[in-house]
Amino acid sequence: MIKIFRHIRKDLMVKNKTGKYLKYAIGEIILVVIGILIALQVNNWNIDKTDKKRELKYLTNIVLDLKKDIKSLNDLMEFRKNRLIGDQKIIDHMNGIPVDNLNELAKNIVNSMMERNFTPNNTTFLELSNSGNLNLISNDSIKFLLLELEELYKTNKLSIEHETFDYREYISKSANRNIDVDLLIPVYMGLKTIEEQKITLDSFKDLLNIREYKNGLFIMTFLSDGYIKAYENMKAKSEKIIRMIELAK
Repeated sequence: MIKIFRHIRKDLMVKNKTGKYLKYAIGEIILVVIGILIALQVNNWNIDKTDKKRELKYLTNIVLDLKKDIKSLNDLMEFRKNRLIGDQKIIDHMNGIPVDNLNELAKNIVNSMMERNFTPNNTTFLELSNSGNLNLISNDSIKFLLLELEELYKTNKLSIEHETFDYREYISKSANRNIDVDLLIPVYMGLKTIEEQKITLDSFKDLLNIREYKNGLFIMTFLSDGYIKAYENMKAKSEKIIRMIELAK
């Protein structure tokens, strides 16, 4: 093709047809420009197609991450609700309400020592954010919700650090010093009975008279109530993001 154009230009110059040569040259330039624009457009289409595939992959993985998080959040909300009830019952006993169910008290005390916290499955979002590819998410509403959810995760992490200190300082230390945890665990797991473990009310007497333990339980009831609300917020936002992604696909 280039040889043909060159031949035409040479023929026009030889025949001294300057006007036609200029018109031809302009036409040739226009054709070259059009060719470049078409090539750029095709290249842009290919880039857009590639980016769309990458976006779809990221969104699919985000949905998988969020579904795992929702399951974890449901489990943790159930744990927190049970712990909240159990911790309050122990506080009531420490305030003078008689113990009418020793088996329940044993399980509530063990449960008060359990340390379970939420760790999000946000590896896909972090990969997007850290690699500078967050702009691949074309839907701004989805992007903003993901950023809001990430802020909730950061707040949750800070709260966990505070709770962990209080838990270990007031509850864990007090319990480990004043009860035989080895005797309680089989009862908690349903493997043995209170009678088989020879556990009586006196087994808890020292622990139930410790102010630090009571203060720790009070802090945990306050924090658990806050965590339940935070988890509900995270779950609702996660479900909204999933719905929006599924509609956008």
